[in-house]
Amino acid sequence: MYKKISIMLTILLLLSTQLLPIGNASAALSYSQTNSLVTKAEKLAGALKWQISVDYNKNLTLPDMVLFNQTKDAYNKAQTAVSALKDSRKASLQSRLDTNVKIHITRAIAYIDALNGGKKLEALTNELRYLIKEEIYTIRMDDLYHELSYQIRKQAVLLYRVYGKSTREAILAKYKVPAEAEKSKVAYFVTVKDIVDKAKLEMAKDEVDIYLMINYLITSNDMLPIIQQLHPYHVAQFLQSDMIDLAEELSMVSESEFEGPQFDMLNTEDAFQETMIVHFDMGGYYQKELYFLDEPLQQYESRIINFEFIGYEYTVLLYRVDENPWVAPNFYTLDISEIQ
Repeated sequence: MYKKISIMLTILLLLSTQLLPIGNASAALSYSQTNSLVTKAEKLAGALKWQISVDYNKNLTLPDMVLFNQTKDAYNKAQTAVSALKDSRKASLQSRLDTNVKIHITRAIAYIDALNGGKKLEALTNELRYLIKEEIYTIRMDDLYHELSYQIRKQAVLLYRVYGKSTREAILAKYKVPAEAEKSKVAYFVTVKDIVDKAKLEMAKDEVDIYLMINYLITSNDMLPIIQQLHPYHVAQFLQSDMIDLAEELSMVSESEFEGPQFDMLNTEDAFQETMIVHFDMGGYYQKELYFLDEPLQQYESRIINFEFIGYEYTVLLYRVDENPWVAPNFYTLDISEIQ
C-alpha cells in the first residue's frame, strides 16, 4: 500500500513540474499585456509631470510622493516586460517608455532634489537672518556664512538639472536669491574675521612669518571703517581688539629682528592732527624726528603707518585710546628694516 502511494506522489510531482511555466513571469507576457503596462506607466507619468512645473504647482511644493513611487513602480514593471518581449513592436514600446515615462521620472528626481536642497538653504538663511537681527556676530556667524556659501554653490548644480526655465527661476527666487541677500550683509565682517583667524594661527606657529602677519594686519585694519559703517559698533570693536592683541604679540616676536634704532616715546605739536614726533633711542641720547600724518588721528582709531629714519623703514600700528587728543596713542612696532 505504502509503495503505491509513493509511486502516485512521484507521478503527481512530475506532472506538476511539467505544468510550471518556463522562465519568469514577465517572459510569458504577451504584446497586449506589455502594452497595457506601458500605457499605465504613461498615464501615471503624465499626471506626475504637471506636479513638477511651477506653471501648475505655484507654491513649489513636493510632488505627490505616492504618485511618484507608483510611477517608478509602473515604469520598472513595464521596462522588465518590454526587455523580455519577443516582438517586432518592442522598439516602439521602448521608445514610448523612454519618451513618455522615464524622462518625467528623471525630471521629477531633479525637481525633488532642488527643493530639498532649497529647504536646507532656507533653514540656513533663516538662521543667518536671526543672528544678524539679534546682532550675534561672534558666535557661529562665520561658520554659518561658509556653510551657506557651500549650499548656494550646491544648489546651483541641482538647479541646473531642473527642467523648465520658469520652474528654475521660481526655485532660484524662492531659495537662492534670499540666501545671497543675507550672505552679502555680512560678507565684509566674515572676510575680516577670516583674516584675523588666519593671523591667530600664524602667531601660534613656532616660526612666525612677520611679513605675512603685517599683511594680515594691514588688510584687516583697512577694512575696519567699512565694518563700522555696516554693522553695530561692538562688531568692529570685537575685530579691532583681536587685531591690537595680535599687533602687540607680533611686536614682541619681531623685536629681535629689528635692524635699526628703536623708539619708546611719541608726542605731537598739534594733538596728532597733522604732526607726530618720534623719539629714537640712539644709545645714550634720544633724537627727535617730526613726521606728518595724512589725517588727524581719531579716538579708538587703529592705523598702520610707515616712516623712515637714517636709512631704515619703520612699520608701526597706532591705536588712540584716550579721549584727550594730546595724549600719545598706544603704538606697536611691527618691523624695522634697512632700506635697500
